[in-house]
Amino acid sequence: MKYIVSSCLVALALVISACGENSSKKPYIMGSQQGVNTNSIAFKAKDNALNRENKIELAKIQASTKLEVAKIESTKAVNIAQIQSQTTQVVSQMDKQTKEKQSDNNLYIAIGGIMVILVGIILWYRHKRKSLEVEVKLEENRLKHEIELKDKELKEQRIHKVFELAMSGQLPPEVQQEVLHSLTRPESKLIESK
Repeated sequence: MKYIVSSCLVALALVISACGENSSKKPYIMGSQQGVNTNSIAFKAKDNALNRENKIELAKIQASTKLEVAKIESTKAVNIAQIQSQTTQVVSQMDKQTKEKQSDNNLYIAIGGIMVILVGIILWYRHKRKSLEVEVKLEENRLKHEIELKDKELKEQRIHKVFELAMSGQLPPEVQQEVLHSLTRPESKLIESK
């Protein structure tokens, strides 16, 4: 396109330079005419006609040049509009994709946070449950120990009471002898005899 415009401008410059020169000194563009009287009416009429034709050609060249320039400008404007439209579409698509990725990332972060909270609750529950189980076992062991201590205390009180009764002579002699005999036996045998 640039070559067409530049070639039109060069042709226009040649036509203008040919028209501006004195025709009596140099030959015409259309051919050489030597020995022609430059003062004759026919020569002047022919020269005027040639000037008119040159002006018409110049006007045609100028019009075609303006038309080409207008075509180039309109094509350029259309290309710029298309590029701007494409750029706007690409930017809007990129914005949309960025927003989608950001919403996906926010969703993943929310899911991760919920998972961490759930795992924390589960671990806390298990820890609490184990600590309660340990507390229950400790309480059971403490109660068993207390019961064993009370049982031993009761046995000692019973044995002490039986000794007192045996020493005071309030028991019949066969019962007294059996009580003394059972007291001298080991604990396991005493349990078996019961």
